Amino acid sequence: MSTELPRGLLALPPPGDRTLAQLRDKLALLCLHTLLTLPAPSARPIHGPVSRLQSWLERTARSEERHALLGALGQVDVLTSVLALRGGVIDASTALSTAVPALLVGLCRRSGRRGPRETLLWDVRFTRLFDALGERTLEFSPPAQGVLADPSGVEIRSASGARFDALGLSAALPEDVVARQRFHAVTPGGPVLALSDSNPLFDLEEHPDKQGNAVDLGGRSPEQWCDRLSAAFTLIEQTLPDLHAELLAGVERVIPVGYDPERHLSASYREAPGLVYLTLHPSELTMTEALIHEAQHGKLNALRWFDPLLDNGDSTWSRSPVRPDLRPLAGVLLAVHAFVPVAALHRRLEELGHPLAAGPEFSRRRREVHGANEHGLATLRELGRPTALGRRVLAALEALHAATRTESAPVDPAASVTALG
Repeated sequence: MSTELPRGLLALPPPGDRTLAQLRDKLALLCLHTLLTLPAPSARPIHGPVSRLQSWLERTARSEERHALLGALGQVDVLTSVLALRGGVIDASTALSTAVPALLVGLCRRSGRRGPRETLLWDVRFTRLFDALGERTLEFSPPAQGVLADPSGVEIRSASGARFDALGLSAALPEDVVARQRFHAVTPGGPVLALSDSNPLFDLEEHPDKQGNAVDLGGRSPEQWCDRLSAAFTLIEQTLPDLHAELLAGVERVIPVGYDPERHLSASYREAPGLVYLTLHPSELTMTEALIHEAQHGKLNALRWFDPLLDNGDSTWSRSPVRPDLRPLAGVLLAVHAFVPVAALHRRLEELGHPLAAGPEFSRRRREVHGANEHGLATLRELGRPTALGRRVLAALEALHAATRTESAPVDPAASVTALG
């Protein structure tokens, strides 16, 4: 008989929970606010195009296309660059050269129109257009000269001066433009495996055992990747169905970053909720843990744009339960928040008598994860100064952690675990 696991804020969601969806909506509004309030000095040398963009956004946000606009602002190819701009990690030219073309195409794909109701000339050069709903990227060499979007369509002008419809999936393209099918469906209604990455921060890496996150299939085919990822999603659906539903909505894209049969490495970014980086691993359990792990990071990363959760999250440092290096308390919270639902997965697998739960390796892994979670939560109890919202997140984690402990997986406070190693 299955134990009813407790539900709490951004831990295990109750059926039909919309907390993550509401956070993503708020991030789209934050993205809009960032663009509308971008100061003139930050927009050099593209001050003119930015001023036109801001006027266009104001008009569109008041029109019947406002819902499609917010949907387009919330997609990975727009949101990530704008949040990186908001955080001061990249400049306006870098952020908007990717974000604006993707925004214009995404708006039209969502509204079902040939072009936006309001006209925008974006005469800024760009090298790639990410058209996620069209399941492709367009690559320009030399860079395209710009985009003109009006009710008649979204027209791109290539470096050669040729003009073509950005929404036309079957239209002939100029010689200096290449269309690539870079997106592969992993599971119906869920994320895609992406072989192009719009994240400008992909090469920034904090993990001491990993060097960046460049796209790399690791010698495997996209089909092999999708099969393994689909199996992991199926296992989550069988064990934690409400978390599975949340993952389908919250994880927009998976970026492959190599294959390693010995260990697994993964990554996510505060600026890119909905985007996860994974290495391929032969273990079904390891891949499933990785998806839960990084999806949990995405949830907490989204919330942390609106609340720090720990008032001393960046100023107090401690040993992490999941990393070999010292980490700020915010990093310890991220780790525990990722691994407590992994412990819930382990409990469900055991209760179901799943083949993956047989044998000493699974028992060792359960004890390891439980010990790491107990160590991390004890550290946060001792040193953390949570905000009101942070207390709710920690209470949810404490309740779920207590419920996932069993006689077969006693807590070892001295245990440690490398991140999905």
